[in-house]
Formats: sequence, structure tokens, C-alpha cells
Amino acid sequence: MKLNSIFTSILLVLTIYSAHAQITVTPKRAFDYYNEIGVNTHLRWDTSVYYTKFNTIIYPELQKLGIRNLRDELPADQFLPSADTAVIRGRFLKLHDSLGINMCWVLTLWKVVTADSSHLRDSAGYLSVLENSPALQNTTKYIEGYNEPDMNIYNYYPVGWDTITYAMQRGLFNRVQTGVLSSIPVLAPSFIEYWSIPSRVNQIAAIAPHVSNYFDFANFHTYDTGNDSSTMFPGSHYDITGWRLDTIRHSKPWVITEAGYENAKYSNFPTDTSYKWYGNHYLSELASAKYYSVLFMENFARGAKSIYTYEFIDQNTSDSSDKEKNFGLLHTDGTEKPAFTVIKNTLQLFKDTGAAFSPAPLSFTLSGDTSGIKYAVYQKLNGDYLIALWQGRTKGICYDFITFTDLPPDSQAVQITLPYNFSVANIYQPLFSGFPIFTYGYNNVLNLDVPDHLLVAEIKTNTSDPNVNGRFNEQGITIYPNPANDKVYVNGLRNENEQYFIYATDGRLVGQGFTGKNKPEINCAELTSGYYILKLTNSNGVAHFVTGISVVR
Repeated sequence: MKLNSIFTSILLVLTIYSAHAQITVTPKRAFDYYNEIGVNTHLRWDTSVYYTKFNTIIYPELQKLGIRNLRDELPADQFLPSADTAVIRGRFLKLHDSLGINMCWVLTLWKVVTADSSHLRDSAGYLSVLENSPALQNTTKYIEGYNEPDMNIYNYYPVGWDTITYAMQRGLFNRVQTGVLSSIPVLAPSFIEYWSIPSRVNQIAAIAPHVSNYFDFANFHTYDTGNDSSTMFPGSHYDITGWRLDTIRHSKPWVITEAGYENAKYSNFPTDTSYKWYGNHYLSELASAKYYSVLFMENFARGAKSIYTYEFIDQNTSDSSDKEKNFGLLHTDGTEKPAFTVIKNTLQLFKDTGAAFSPAPLSFTLSGDTSGIKYAVYQKLNGDYLIALWQGRTKGICYDFITFTDLPPDSQAVQITLPYNFSVANIYQPLFSGFPIFTYGYNNVLNLDVPDHLLVAEIKTNTSDPNVNGRFNEQGITIYPNPANDKVYVNGLRNENEQYFIYATDGRLVGQGFTGKNKPEINCAELTSGYYILKLTNSNGVAHFVTGISVVR
């Protein structure tokens, strides 16, 4: 029996629908999932596995993971022994040039500010590293303010930490905006002490002019934790404290630069005299992976633009009493945790090109045991849909914080009904495999058991997929051009009289007529720009070819 949440989920974009409800969704681009997930690294730590095992573990495992973004510190001389600076810089460039990885550069070290500073100190050339290196500029996605100043700077200057943080952010923003880096977005400092009373975040928000004048994106660290199993479910931290983020961001977009779970069982143990109920708590590696499978979906739904997990590799897996050394997706020796597997498989499934297009609305009915079920819909450039489903925070809790045990796996039987027959639907559970666990052919109904981790239904209609041509559509039939304008031509028809039907993705019949081997054309002139489903039937009315077509005006 799963534990019930003591908090009510804020549903925002993801809405729980009652049984048999008709749902029409305008999907997000699959690329925007694939392209906005990152992971924290510490490549500049020259005594760590990041440095000593870069070529044997870090690089090949980043390549295998397929991640597009890293968060780390600039390879500046003031942060590194000078002999290492060129080495670290070269590694960042290699990751970008060979793997397409972009960087979020974050301020963390104390050397960039002094107690009486009124601006960013750059005597050792911190930002100059970027300003003088077009190659490093090309790797850069974000430049971020100071890391967790309400904890780190506060420890040095509890009186005045807020004005120091404010001055540093203003100096950083002004420096970036007025020089060669002006096209790079600036992130706010990452605040974390939302539990403090009075709120330290409010101290920053009270300074005029408002700090939101000095960043492009607000910044949040959302470690889901607490003294209840329900508060470890992804999105819980935002639901409890997110309103304080609004005091900082002033309606500006926001990102998450740290989120994740630690696997050090004897760190912050409830019986410790120094126990902090609001601090990070141990999760098993299996439970961490299940929560990681939906963490990005949950937080994208709450409005995050980009999300970076913390961190890539354990600093010391064998030290089970130090949480800071056990946040990794990998063990220190490079062996992969289940969290690594689920992120890798999901990224591969959502991988797509960044070409601009407008996703077409999709309608479907969700029925069965839908209580607490959440979903998100994405579309690829080729027209394929990805319907992600998972259990919410009621039944989706998979770990008992009190007894430190994984809860028995469960599932909910649901049915998705589409208004047209698809060619192929592949069902994935990324926790276990990058390959489908089941494939449906030419149908409009999916009977699914949604587990306590992510399930994805891939709805395929594109005939460029060999599975579609070879198994479910008549061999030899192809269409061109696609994308189309006024007409589509059909190759390979064997009959004189074929009826065609064109459907919008919400199931509406928007065109029909006849075609055949002597007149192999289909009229699209009355269709507006968008994505459609084309179905051909023979003289007996039996459908034998279904594909997607894009109409571009």
C-alpha cells in the first residue's frame, strides 16, 4: 500500500482527467525535452574522478548518456592551477565540438567578490576567459550568478550577504550585457534557503531596484526532500516553496540548475543529533531512478525552461555517510546506476532535430483507472507523437522514508483511444530498456498498465519507418512530395479505384476522394498548413495504407 501524500499536487499544465474524458492537446516539441535537460559536473576539480578519469569514464559515459547540456565553472586561472587551465578548457571544447554539449557557467568561488564590493571583481580575469575566447563563447548556453548565496555567502557574511549577492549579480549582468557576451542569457543566483525564517529570499527581493532587472532567467534549486515519503516525489519542493520564487523572478522565465537525489544511506540519518528534516534524504538507487524518470516532466509542467540534475558521477560511492559524495548518476568507478539508464533511454526516445515547426493538436480519450494519472504529449518533426504517462504523487510514491525500503511496484490499467487508426504504436518503459516492451499495429486503442515510473506511447504514422512499411502497410506504396502543397502523388497503387480519407489529428475528416494507379494523385489544396493522417482503402473498403502528411503553404 503506497503512502498518501500530505500535500495536494499543483497540476498546472498537467491535468488529471476523469474517465472517458475527451482530451485535445497541443503538444510540445520532442526536441524541447531533449534539448533542455542537463547535468552538473566538476571538471575543474583536479583531484577528483572528473579530472583523473576524464578519458576513461567521463567522456565515454557522457557520450553514452546523450545529454546536451552541462553546468560547471569556467576554466579560469583564478580557480585552477595555471598548468591545468588549458587542459580543462580543452576538455570543455572537446565535449562541445564532438558531442554537441553546451555549457551553463556558474559562479561558485569566493574570489569573485569582497565584503565591501560594489561590483563584480574580475582582477583574475574570470569573464575575460569567455570574452577573449570565441570558441568557449560558442559552447555557452547560460552564464549564471552565484551558486546558493543564501547558504554560501551567508556563512561568511550573515549580515550583508544580501547586498553582496545583489552587487555581484548587478555587476555580472551589466558586464555581460555591454560586451561581446551580450547575446548570452544571464541566470539569477540560485537560492535554496526557502526554509529560513524570515526568508532570506525576501531580503534580496526587498532591495531596489528589483533584482529581476539583472537577469534574464530566474533560478531555482528544487531538491525534493523532507520528513515525509510524499515530499520526495518530483515537484514537491516547488509546490511547497515555489511562491517565494515569484518574489524574485517577477514573471520572468525560470530554470532549475540543480535537482536530484542522493544515495548515501547514513547521511542525515533521522536518529542523528544533527538531523535536519528539511535536508536531503537517502533514496535507494531504484527509487531515485523511478523519480528521475518523471522529474523532468513534472518540473517542465510547472514552467521550468531548462533542468539540470545534480550530479554526473559520485565523488566517493564508498562513503555512505556523506551525501555530497553520492548524488551521481554513476558510481565512482564508472558503473551506471538505474538513474543513468532511465535518463539515457528517455533522451534517446525524445531525440529530434531542432528545426522549427508547429506541433499539431492531438485528441484522444483516456479511460480506466485514471485516478492521479498524469500525462504530457510531445511531437517530433516527422509527425510522430509521444504520449508520456505516469502515476502522480498519490500512487506514484515508490519509497518508504521511514523504513528505508522500496515499496512494492504497482500499476494502473488505463486505455487510450485515438479518433483514427495509427500505423504503429510502440510502448516504452525507459527504466528498463531503450527498446519497446510492446508494439501495437494498425489500431486506435492502447491498453496500458501505467507503472510507478515513466511509460511512453510512441504513435507512429511516418512511412519512412521500416517497421511501418514492412509490417503494417502494403509493400511498395509511397507518397511524394511530403511536405506537400496542393497535391500528393501515390506510387505503387495496384487498383484503378482507391478511396482516400484525410483526417486532422483531432479525428475530424477534412478531405476524401478517389485515386488509382492511372490517376495517382490526392488533392490537398483545401487544407491549411499542418499535419494530417492519410488513409487509403481498396474497393472492398478495407484500409491497407496509413501515413502522415505535412501540408506547408
